[in-house]
Amino acid sequence: MALVGNIRDFGLSDFLYLVDRGYKTGCLHLNRADDSASLYFDKGKLVTAARKDNRAPIIELLQTKGKLTAQQVQHAIQVQRSDGDTSMVQVLMQLNYISRDDMQRVLQQHIEESVYGLFGWPDGEFRFEQGQRPEPDAPIMPSPLPVEHLIMEGVRRIDEWGRIRDRIPSTDMVVKFVEQPGEKAKGVNLAPEEWRVFARINGKDTLSEIAQKTNLSEFDVCRIVYGFLTAGLVDVIKKPKPMPVMATGRPLAEPPKVKKSLVSRIITRIRGM
Repeated sequence: MALVGNIRDFGLSDFLYLVDRGYKTGCLHLNRADDSASLYFDKGKLVTAARKDNRAPIIELLQTKGKLTAQQVQHAIQVQRSDGDTSMVQVLMQLNYISRDDMQRVLQQHIEESVYGLFGWPDGEFRFEQGQRPEPDAPIMPSPLPVEHLIMEGVRRIDEWGRIRDRIPSTDMVVKFVEQPGEKAKGVNLAPEEWRVFARINGKDTLSEIAQKTNLSEFDVCRIVYGFLTAGLVDVIKKPKPMPVMATGRPLAEPPKVKKSLVSRIITRIRGM
């Protein structure tokens, strides 16, 4: 018999603790408005998870991340079809197309990001199906995750998101450099991940697009850009509406381009501090 309820009355953190302490195996289905998620557990630990908008099979996920070639994808699919009892994760590692550590790293980041956003749901129906297992082509981590880590990080992110949302209300916002960096920019030292985000700021890409191009999570990109905002290096604006197109196929007006001299001045200033 399935366990059902609403996370408004029984929080997600509480339910995860229940799964952990009860050594539960099965799937937690969550539904709210036009969103949904499925979290699969094995003996109290998370093995995979997916949100409504990112339920791609593992083979597609790894190819998108640049971990597999098209030829490797086709071969792995053929091998997996010939032995339906073997999961795609096992097939890929047996073929030595990806190491266990790389597989864990890619899948863990993907799955964690699917779960952390759920902690912000104020309500939503849940149903736990005892014993339910994920599909063979699901992105199943080689090493399941303890729920304690998910709970602590999920709660921390809720607190940070509250502060970030005051300045960055949406990941559809566009980031652009300011003409004159403020005094707060003095003494700024950028870490490698911050340089990756900094290099992608062009006044056209949204925060979500920057996350895709840097292979960082949207949370990490927003956190980094929030730091740039606080330092007076950048500003965020609403994404401009698409330009009307003439019959010739050309836009009526060209979008403004980022001045290379401005970017160079900012980089030079930061490196010289």
